[in-house]
Amino acid sequence: MKKLLLLSGLLIAAPAQATTGLICSTAGKAPIQLALAISHTAVPAVVSARLTDNRRDIPVVTAQSWFDQSEIRLDLVDRNAMRHEARLRATWRAASKSYDGSLWRNGTRRWIRCREG
Repeated sequence: MKKLLLLSGLLIAAPAQATTGLICSTAGKAPIQLALAISHTAVPAVVSARLTDNRRDIPVVTAQSWFDQSEIRLDLVDRNAMRHEARLRATWRAASKSYDGSLWRNGTRRWIRCREG
């Protein structure tokens, strides 16, 4: 009986392909990179994000996100939610098999491409 309970607990806790990763990068000498973990539950959402600006880690949390097959939208803030760190808006491009769009950071808009990673 104990083995059955343990096994059923493991089956309930194990995710079944529940997340996907995206790597988003800007071009240029001072690249900005976003590493995103996206849940694939009833309502897909960005569950974690890592922001790197010119190879420096910027601590962030997700303020709000929207993700579907055609578009991704994301707002990142500092850990205290007092400062807006980045905004991502990108749409799916079948030809490049990527999400292409814009990233706003520190008042500057840059082109960005996101691919599964």
